[in-house]
Amino acid sequence: MKKHPILSGMAKLALFLLGFALVIVFANTHLIQTDTIARLTISEMQQRSDIELALVGSSIVRDHFNAQLITEETGKTAFCATVPTASMPASIALTRELFETNSPEWVVLVTEPYNFITVREATEAQYKLMPFLSDPANMLDYYLRTCKEDGYYLDRLLMMRGFGAQSISDVVKTIGLRYFPQKMYERLLPDMDPTVSYQGSGFLRHETDERADDLIRTVIREYTGYHYELFDGSKEQLEIYKQLCEENGAKLMVVIYPNHTSHALAEPGFLDYNDSLMKFCAGMGVPCFNFSFARPELMPNLDQYFFDLYHMVGDGADILSRAFTRVFNAYAAGEDVSGLFYENRWQYLDSLNFTTNCWITAYQPGSEWNPALEQDEARVTDLARTQDVFLGDCNHYVMFRPEYKFVLLEQDGSETLLQDYGADTLYACEPGALSGQTLRLYARIQGHEDSGEVWYDLLVE
Repeated sequence: MKKHPILSGMAKLALFLLGFALVIVFANTHLIQTDTIARLTISEMQQRSDIELALVGSSIVRDHFNAQLITEETGKTAFCATVPTASMPASIALTRELFETNSPEWVVLVTEPYNFITVREATEAQYKLMPFLSDPANMLDYYLRTCKEDGYYLDRLLMMRGFGAQSISDVVKTIGLRYFPQKMYERLLPDMDPTVSYQGSGFLRHETDERADDLIRTVIREYTGYHYELFDGSKEQLEIYKQLCEENGAKLMVVIYPNHTSHALAEPGFLDYNDSLMKFCAGMGVPCFNFSFARPELMPNLDQYFFDLYHMVGDGADILSRAFTRVFNAYAAGEDVSGLFYENRWQYLDSLNFTTNCWITAYQPGSEWNPALEQDEARVTDLARTQDVFLGDCNHYVMFRPEYKFVLLEQDGSETLLQDYGADTLYACEPGALSGQTLRLYARIQGHEDSGEVWYDLLVE
């Protein structure tokens, strides 16, 4: 029987498309770079069936919720189901994967404002999670959900182009972590960062003497174009997440991670995300606790534990984990925990009687005036006609007044006082008098000198 040419062509096309799809699947699962800790976490979660309390989210969960400590203090087997840079799409897919083998009583979704400045999912989260989802339907849903927001259907389909293996050793690592994750981890461990250790149950402990002081000095007060309310797409995904938990018999709790104080002081509207999320959760009937609002009797300020702008060392994680278990245990027992938190942002901000950082601006005549500078523009402009003018500023709550001190930092580290502490935010000198030298600014809050001072160095050109 003679084959119909059209049918024969369609069969060849179908075979080609099938072969192409298989090549894409193989490349996206075996020829990409792999996050070792993310793979260990997902693999361990897939092999367990005893998880009673699941904490879900990005690296803010992985690095800051000590699962063993939480298990001991709640009596419920805890696990951190996490993928670095994860937003809501990844959390949905990861939680679906969790429900494949586990039936937790509680699911705690941990978020921060940066999870909601966009509805989009970072591509970094996709390559760390998508290849290891066991259910093809979940994998497809995750892919379509991420593409829906940014339209990057082709880029996300061909993710090996951006995250492909760079060497044979990368391929060996990916394949090893895919099929023998624990053995490959033990093999890789001697060459990994010695300041981190995977503690099991999804918790990664950081032990380093490094702190974020230098980074925090760069967090200047921002005037961003962010939309500071939850997007409709974010609300939709939160509703999907709630329904997912209900369908699987899990109680949902939302926890807002306590970012470094500099974010709240530096970014107008930063706290609006938290308020918007708490309001939306209340409307859904979901408990939501903002640990940025934790009173001192629940948890001290954790700024000293941050080694970068978003993550803390293990001691900070332990403090946060104990504060969480105190709230969780009390809430689960039906107790009122509202007294452990500031009632609103104003009470919280009223407690911030310190500054996290300061900076100097060398004023240039004719430059655009920054409304953050607490100075009379006319006075500054007049001085700048005959002198070099340096303006000090710092992040602080408007209810508190800062004061500044200017010193000249000598090459041997000693200081020469130029202008002692006072409310004046500017220092003026003869043109070129400081050229090539380092001007240091100190800042503190008037009436709260015991809270400490911060400093910033400017190499004058």
